[in-house]
Amino acid sequence: MGDLKILENLMAHPRGGKGGTCSPVVKHTFPQAYAHVGVNGVQFTSTTGEKMIATRGFAKDGITATIVLNGERNVHGRVCEACWGYTLSCTGERVGQAVVPLDSTIIS
Repeated sequence: MGDLKILENLMAHPRGGKGGTCSPVVKHTFPQAYAHVGVNGVQFTSTTGEKMIATRGFAKDGITATIVLNGERNVHGRVCEACWGYTLSCTGERVGQAVVPLDSTIIS
């Protein structure tokens, strides 16, 4: 167990997504979503009706690419490739309400 705690401190997102996959299931990959967000970000509305902006970012390791989900008043969470498509992010943040509509803005 001690080794796992050390690993969690080193890794930005140690366990992947949680809470089951989003419904409806996302149709695009994390790299497609990350490219779609681009350097200027993407505006969309969450499934709960909140205006949101997705921007690019990095996890606390400074290496792992993330999509930052910014709501009207606060950051709702960050998703990386490991937790893209799950209702909860690697760090336990509720992100499904933002991931699904963001995914729907991607034109393949």
